[in-house]
Amino acid sequence: MRILILISLAAVLVACETPPKQQAIIGVWESDADRTLQSMEAAENIPPEVQVFLSDDFYGHLTVEYRTDTVRAFFDNQDYDTGYQPYEVVSVEGDVIVTREWNELREVFEQSTTYLDDACIYGINPEYGFREYFCSVE
Repeated sequence: MRILILISLAAVLVACETPPKQQAIIGVWESDADRTLQSMEAAENIPPEVQVFLSDDFYGHLTVEYRTDTVRAFFDNQDYDTGYQPYEVVSVEGDVIVTREWNELREVFEQSTTYLDDACIYGINPEYGFREYFCSVE
């Protein structure tokens, strides 16, 4: 019985080391094509040729996995996997989490903003302003 209590206490202490809002992004997230495309269609400044390109099976294939201090991104339809890269939480305000993470393609650290939305998270497309949604798969 003592061992069970100690194991439970250890699990609570480990969970307490990660701030609650940061814990909200820890997990596996899969691109939600339907919600992303709905947001994209509501945006008014996307050129028609870009909208056609992005609507043609572009979304729904990216998976992002956040761990406590590493993040990984990979596609289910391409041979692309970042492997686990370091990231850190810069700030947490309400349902907004700002992280700093390694961009393998550009070979620099970049800051990104993630918004919590029930069982999903989203980021804002910097060029056109629509939301790209990812929903939990765990």
